[in-house]
Amino acid sequence: MPLRRLKRHAEAALEVPRDLLLGRYPDFVTGGPLPRGHVPVFVFHQLEPETFGRQVRYLADNGYVTLSVEEYFQFLVGGRPAPDKAVVLSFDDGWSSVRSVGLPLLRRYGMKGVVFVVPGRTRSHSGSLSPTWDEAPAGSARGDALLQRDAGEDAFLTWEEIEDLSRSGLFDFQSHSLSHARVHVAPHLAGFLTPAMRRGYGPLDVPLVHDGSRDLLADEAPLGTPLLRSEPRLSESLRLYEDPKARDTCAVRVAEEGEGFFYRKGWERDLRRIMNGTHLQGRLETPEEREAAIRRELFESKRKLEDRLGKPAHHICYPWHVAGPSARRLAREVGYRTAFCGKVKGVPITLAGGDPHAVARIGEDYVELLPGRGRVDLTGILRRKLARRLGAVASGS
Repeated sequence: MPLRRLKRHAEAALEVPRDLLLGRYPDFVTGGPLPRGHVPVFVFHQLEPETFGRQVRYLADNGYVTLSVEEYFQFLVGGRPAPDKAVVLSFDDGWSSVRSVGLPLLRRYGMKGVVFVVPGRTRSHSGSLSPTWDEAPAGSARGDALLQRDAGEDAFLTWEEIEDLSRSGLFDFQSHSLSHARVHVAPHLAGFLTPAMRRGYGPLDVPLVHDGSRDLLADEAPLGTPLLRSEPRLSESLRLYEDPKARDTCAVRVAEEGEGFFYRKGWERDLRRIMNGTHLQGRLETPEEREAAIRRELFESKRKLEDRLGKPAHHICYPWHVAGPSARRLAREVGYRTAFCGKVKGVPITLAGGDPHAVARIGEDYVELLPGRGRVDLTGILRRKLARRLGAVASGS
């Protein structure tokens, strides 16, 4: 898994120069205008007060307005024109900081956003809601704990927090699939389940582990479980149902020492030695099984959101911005009106009359490249991105 993280960061570092050459960014990114009728959709993940505060303040100071997901849908299908300087703020995964950091800032600046959450990973939590950043001053123990939560084992919003945010009227909650799942696709060893993979973003990167009649998430699967080559569940790849014998052998070895096993030098070498004597095998699912699994990811996410919040869930964002032909077809069949992606080939920005099932989005870094007072140039943004990527590699995240 560390190699996959390093590969991901390396690819991200090369992404901007490549995509600029391919014309995948709207003109405003390179200093151009934002023409009337162009509504950029920005994507955020984890939030921190200084950066997100600066971004929404920039939007407010320059007269930008935010659309709800339904207002944006009406714009796409020609139901109503968008106001000048309209943007959409979208938040993927449902991180706890959407409430702790995002709520007070959107309320302060009179803005709204859409959050794509993962119902199959959402937990309930009894008791009072945690404070927001405004209620826990910077530098206090409570403030530090709020910022650290995104990196912990309860990194995502609870159902109670989602309900609270929904009632605020500032956030729409829509589907990010049922479980934001990856699945094994080939018997090629990629790594082992470690304690760190149960915190922060880690669980989203761990493939589902099949255990008899059900799938185990990262916090349920035994530590030391071998993780094989994987792809997003909504891709067209067929899932490999791995033989549990290899998993059991490694899990037993780790259980002898508990989590302390992973603090010992050479732990990975020991597990790989076990795997060297094991023939990895399993069976590929059938196309019919893939169809049923993808349908469940799409339909059950929608159903759970609607049952819990009492509001329609008509919109989906594909995890990792990946969806094969089956997922794209099934999304329409189960009733989604739009599908939000990342970059869309040939579509720097989705315009009215464009495909609502392939909505192009742009990263949060580019908010301050919109025309306005205090506009930042692309060089400055790239420096920030590079510094963040180098920091992520150094910290192993």
